[in-house]
Amino acid sequence: MTDRFDLESLMRSVKAVIGDRPWSTAIGQLGTVVAEHAATADAAAAFELYYAHWRSMPGTDPRHPGFAGYLLQLVPLMRQSGPCCTLEQAQELAAAARTVPDPQWQAHITGVLALVVVHDTAATNADPELLEKAVEDLGAASGLLPATDGTTAATATATAFRIGRAVARAEHARLRGGEGELDVSIEELTAARRDLTDRPDDQAYLTCYIACLRVGRAYLGRDEEAVDRYIREQEIALARLPRHHPGRGSAESWLAANRTMLRSLIFQRTGQSWPGPRPRLDARKRPDPTDPYALVQTAVEMIAGAGDDGDREATAEAIGLIREALEQCEEGGEHWMRCAAQLATAHLIQSGLVRWEPKPLSHLSPAGREIIAHTDRAISLLRRVRRLAEGPAHPMWTGVGCLLANALRSRSMMMPQFRTAAAARLGRESREIGLAALSGLAWNVLLQSGTGHAMEAGSRAMEETCLDVARWCVLDGELADAVLALDSGRALMLHAAQVSATVPDMLRQLGQDGLAEEWRTAGPVPLEPEPGPFGGLEPRSVLRPTGPDVRLRRRVLKVLAASPYRDRLLRTPAVAEITGALRTLGADALVYLVPTGELVLPTGRSRTIPGAALIVGADGALRSVALPDLRLDAQELTAYQAVGGAGGDPRRRGGGSPRRDAGPVATPQGGVPPPGAEALDRLCGWAWKSVMAPLAAEFRASGDSHGARPGRSRVPSVVLVPLGALGAVPWHAAWRAAGPGRRYALEDLRVSYAPSARTLCEVAGRTPPEAGASGGPALVIGDPTGDLRYAGEEAEAIHRVFYPNGTYLDADTADAAEVSARLAGLRGGVLHLACHARVDPGERHSAYLDLAGGSSLAAEELIEGTVRRIAPGLVCLAACWSNVSSRGYDEAYSLATAFLTAGAHTVLGTLWPVPDEETSLLMYMTHHYLRREALPPGQALRRAQLWMLDPQRRVPPEMPARLAVRARYIRPANLVGWAGFTHQGW
Repeated sequence: MTDRFDLESLMRSVKAVIGDRPWSTAIGQLGTVVAEHAATADAAAAFELYYAHWRSMPGTDPRHPGFAGYLLQLVPLMRQSGPCCTLEQAQELAAAARTVPDPQWQAHITGVLALVVVHDTAATNADPELLEKAVEDLGAASGLLPATDGTTAATATATAFRIGRAVARAEHARLRGGEGELDVSIEELTAARRDLTDRPDDQAYLTCYIACLRVGRAYLGRDEEAVDRYIREQEIALARLPRHHPGRGSAESWLAANRTMLRSLIFQRTGQSWPGPRPRLDARKRPDPTDPYALVQTAVEMIAGAGDDGDREATAEAIGLIREALEQCEEGGEHWMRCAAQLATAHLIQSGLVRWEPKPLSHLSPAGREIIAHTDRAISLLRRVRRLAEGPAHPMWTGVGCLLANALRSRSMMMPQFRTAAAARLGRESREIGLAALSGLAWNVLLQSGTGHAMEAGSRAMEETCLDVARWCVLDGELADAVLALDSGRALMLHAAQVSATVPDMLRQLGQDGLAEEWRTAGPVPLEPEPGPFGGLEPRSVLRPTGPDVRLRRRVLKVLAASPYRDRLLRTPAVAEITGALRTLGADALVYLVPTGELVLPTGRSRTIPGAALIVGADGALRSVALPDLRLDAQELTAYQAVGGAGGDPRRRGGGSPRRDAGPVATPQGGVPPPGAEALDRLCGWAWKSVMAPLAAEFRASGDSHGARPGRSRVPSVVLVPLGALGAVPWHAAWRAAGPGRRYALEDLRVSYAPSARTLCEVAGRTPPEAGASGGPALVIGDPTGDLRYAGEEAEAIHRVFYPNGTYLDADTADAAEVSARLAGLRGGVLHLACHARVDPGERHSAYLDLAGGSSLAAEELIEGTVRRIAPGLVCLAACWSNVSSRGYDEAYSLATAFLTAGAHTVLGTLWPVPDEETSLLMYMTHHYLRREALPPGQALRRAQLWMLDPQRRVPPEMPARLAVRARYIRPANLVGWAGFTHQGW
């Protein structure tokens, strides 16, 4: 008769059952094998029997460690029958088993314990750091395992460790943030899936999981098409998954959750509910009442459909499920925090489904009391969660803070008219909590490994959070807070690059030399992207982690956040710092252009907030100018976007090179300008009426009150920060009819641009440049690809006339290596590039210059290095789209801003494909005013643009004849020819 406590014999039986069978087939028999061997009701009960027996064995018994090891290996099978083996019990068994002095046995036990941890969702939700340790342990264990001997068991162990490590990485990224970690896990899981060709059921299950991870990534980027595509992959894989597969229930739950995400995206885009079936609580399929994760997941699915349909009954059922889950969580733990936040969200959704019309004393009506009760419950829960989150390092800090701020704002609006003091207190609290929550945005971007992941984290910031908080501040008359809110969501990738470049220095100042060296040796990004691993299933390129990985970044941020450098990481500049920067740069005001928008509260109520110009004067004065016509859906703006801007959308070029030459800009026969030029002209007319007219009037009315240099009669100087799609507009070219001609905004104002106040302050803190100083170093690059005739003539003339002692590179010499080497030594001088540029949104290298020999210089290469910095005084990018953001408008991430972030003092860039002939004249005259009249770069560009507008323009005697001839044919009304250039910096 078999000894039921002989686990070695049981392990042999288990391996015999597995054999070459698919796991889904074997698992159904394995529980029976274990239960029969133990003579218990099921495999879960067998664990209790064996664990008690092991605890009764003397520690000196030579069988003690081996029995513990075999029992631990059986835990994953036993759990298929029901919950068993706590984390503490598993750790106790592993500690005993590892006393066997066999490195390979110890590695195997370490890996098995890690797998047990990974699949213990209650434990990992409560303490996500268990997953990080599991990643390390499974990696170490895999390295110590013997080479697979071809047997099914050995191969299965190696595959299980690989998959377990990737799953642990994915779940840690989900709970702690880090898109780079998630991408690595997807790659690892895809590679492991290829090794499961002999196990089609498990391959189908893994496909469901991978597709689920990809849906999450696509949802964060609001890529509705990708979400839909990956859901179809899940549906196909699920159809191949046998109904008896142990992971079938999880796969179905993932699919339901992902359909909820798609429904949400469709609703956000169209305002219409998705016509698919709505999840309801089916008593026959009620989730396991002892599984908090299953309860919450079911509730979330129900709430999504109920919110679309106004189904209060379904939402009430969902609230009940989440309460059940919350009662099972240890209060204060990670899992409790997540359940509490979900419960608060459900209460806010339910309050929004109650029909209620605000009237005097309506808060006393049954509907009013119900709304207030749900809102108050949500506020109470969210306050507790926020206290537990403690600060921006916690991944829930920003989301919970913004939700609480929204709830407080809603509650303040429910106050009766005689309780104005209480309403004001709640409003003030909502602002304070909202602003504090926004600090988590910078933390999240700093945490990401590589520009692509930082972009995905940062590009959601402005639209989803910052604008709402800023609009509250404007409504409350707290303009300084509105400035902080707006800047919290601007150019976060550029900020992360600036911080990353100085991390080693900061760490050394803190005595963390070892950590500084670890950061430095992690290296910058690779120069070229590697091919994606997913074939036809994956998008064109994969955003791979680059430089320091997420774990190293998390360790470094923890150290810096506890030091005096914390403000440098997270804080946006105060008004006093902005005014100091403006005075340093000789500007009168920083102006945020905020479009009209809907302020939507979690209770479902909304309010239209008119657009505004939020002005920070160089004297510290703050004011807001109403701009009711400043709308993102303005016909002129949408028409301009529809034709792809003045020179066509770079994304619509079918892989061809965007040209510096925008193509024919002259009016063709029939008198109709090209669509892009015509749309640009109408856009600039709208820009005057909607923004620049009231802005110019404001500066006329205020006289010198904003002035950096009072007492002088001069043109006011403003630095614009246009939000969202307003960044595509050349505001300096806004025009109005004036007699028989036109008058442009740049005639009334000196207009510069900035990615953010944070960047403005950083640039102003650099040593003053001498870009136009005689004898300064210069690097001029002309037509490096050999196909831009006028660009070559322009560059050669600029070099010969203005910088004869500088360096000139052309198609024979201007490759990326030579340009980079020359640029590194160009401190305080001039860099002029007359060449092609490309913008490829979403690609690893999203914006770059085409140089000689087929080489290129990318924006990412300029700013992602962990050490290298450059410091030219002036960079002139006479190339297409060189100031067009390739990673979302509010990230303001372009070649121009990359040069600015990398250390340049001033950058001139373009908003569209500039025409070769007109550009050659504009750039020559810019350098003329810079060198011959010693004007600062911004003023030199403005004077050159005014020269282009002047029908009586005079050609400088030094201008080469070939350029002078073209000056006769300039048409001032052709905005494409001169208005595309912008100024940033000094």
